[in-house]
Amino acid sequence: MACNPEDLETLDAYCATGSLRRAADLRHLHHSSIARRLEQIGRTLGIELTEPTGLLRARLALTAWRLLDD
Repeated sequence: MACNPEDLETLDAYCATGSLRRAADLRHLHHSSIARRLEQIGRTLGIELTEPTGLLRARLALTAWRLLDD
């Protein structure tokens, strides 16, 4: 996932908004494109991103990644 900046930006937008449609608006994409990307990201990570627990795990992972990247 980290190799593809678009995936990271998509995940970040979804985590920030908690909504496919709002993430799509932020990324200037159709919500079905966001859903498809999130499905692929979720499979790669082994996380169900549309579930509250999966969304929380993704948010925590992004936060940890940012902290380590600084």
